[in-house]
Amino acid sequence: MVSLQNVATGLLGTVFALYVRAAGMSTSVVGDVEGALALASAIVCLLLPPLVSAVGYRWLLVGAGFAFAASRLGQISGGGAAAIIALGLLLGVGDGIGRSVGVAFLSESQGDAADRTMLFTIDFAMRVMAAVVGAILGGVVPTMLHGVTGEVDALRWTIGLAVVLYVASALPVFGVEEAPRSKSGTWTSYVASVRGFRSWGRLARLSLPQLPVSFGAGLIMPFVPLFLRAHLHASVTQIGFIMGLTSVVMAAATLATPLLARRVGLVGTVVLTQLASLPFLLVIPLAGVLPVVAVAMWMRTALMNMSWPIYNQMATDGVDSADKPLVLGWMSVSWGMAWLGGSVVGGRLAESTFTAGYFVTAALYAAGAILTWVLMRVLETGAAPTAENLAAEAAEPQA
Repeated sequence: MVSLQNVATGLLGTVFALYVRAAGMSTSVVGDVEGALALASAIVCLLLPPLVSAVGYRWLLVGAGFAFAASRLGQISGGGAAAIIALGLLLGVGDGIGRSVGVAFLSESQGDAADRTMLFTIDFAMRVMAAVVGAILGGVVPTMLHGVTGEVDALRWTIGLAVVLYVASALPVFGVEEAPRSKSGTWTSYVASVRGFRSWGRLARLSLPQLPVSFGAGLIMPFVPLFLRAHLHASVTQIGFIMGLTSVVMAAATLATPLLARRVGLVGTVVLTQLASLPFLLVIPLAGVLPVVAVAMWMRTALMNMSWPIYNQMATDGVDSADKPLVLGWMSVSWGMAWLGGSVVGGRLAESTFTAGYFVTAALYAAGAILTWVLMRVLETGAAPTAENLAAEAAEPQA
């Protein structure tokens, strides 16, 4: 399931924005779809505890696969921009479930700690490699189809392949067995847990630094394929290769995170890696040579995202077990709301320039690093990232 969904997601990361533009629609449509996705995904993440209790992991995972498929099928079925944006909400439902439920399901798997560590390690590796395969397919398939059909249809049929993969990903889940759970008082218990939530201070320290980072990521990340195509005249195949190798470099960098955390601490690692990414971020709009931009993109993405396992760890270490789901849920909400704002603004900015957003994002990332240092030093625990956090990192949106 995880492999098929991540192949489809990696494929769409290469071609969806290109399809929107090839179909004659504005870049603002790409941003608005990302915003709708972020909104729905954040709400789903927040309501996940009662949803799991009421429905169970299996049916949520099946629902995620079909939500992905239905939304993408609708987006290539000839509807206008408004329909494509509206379907982004359904896409966000699948995204919110897919990013959260899989890791949560693994965390409840039977077996000792070593077995769970192996599960999370395998899950992380499968997610990364599947995303690589998907991104490369997103470059190769439309290039092959372009020989027998027009550009728009080639991109549309490539997205159709992702739809098939999403449907196929739901099929193995029907065989998943999970322990029965009580459904009585599900929503009542959830409301009671919200009322009893006592980690507001910690939540504020964790969420505030994410706001400028997420807004800045929303400004540029959904439009990377369009930037490469319009600003550097990259082919679809080249775009797929660049997007695919990004996942490999990011995964390799993440493996170095525990060593760096032992040397400079958890908060120090977050701040150091975020600041180290800024020179590479500024190279991207300034360099006019595709290989240089590709290397800068790989380095920027790796450095900016390698500290996600640490962020996940600081969100949960020392938090009462009853508060953990709400801390993670509200962090997803804050990230999603800022991403929504960034992607909507970024789509409109990209109508006139693909480069200005990178300079704004650099300033926002710097602000996020400063806020992290100021607000999060009191949360320092000194522990190394866990396998669960590495697996969760693979499901996080890139910054």
